[in-house]
Amino acid sequence: MPHAIECMHLDKNVFERTVGILLDIKTKMKDGLKSHQDLVNQDARPELHPTPVAQSGKVDLPGESYNLTGDEKRVVCQWLRAVKVPTGFSSNIKNLVLMMDLTLTSFNAHDFHVMLTVFLPIAIRQSVQST
Repeated sequence: MPHAIECMHLDKNVFERTVGILLDIKTKMKDGLKSHQDLVNQDARPELHPTPVAQSGKVDLPGESYNLTGDEKRVVCQWLRAVKVPTGFSSNIKNLVLMMDLTLTSFNAHDFHVMLTVFLPIAIRQSVQST
């Protein structure tokens, strides 16, 4: 039997990774310490090399150029909280946005598709225009 790619799972994975990268959600990103150390080993992009934090002994990973700033994240989340949709179009988007953490949670499969194709491009454009 040939491999089957389900659109719903594909939408979910693409949306989670895109939002994870844009909103800098650590649990949803694939850009971790090992990938930053690979940049050090390759002597590439020194602005992204990890830097040790003196007091705690931990390592600070600098943000990428495509991560939204705190103000841009706030604008995207506020825009998504203010959006109103017709009945049956999608879930109430307002309930899916956490303003405390500036993240998005608890989507169902249809909401992933709607957010990825309709709302996310508009919200990002809004954040870029307002800052």
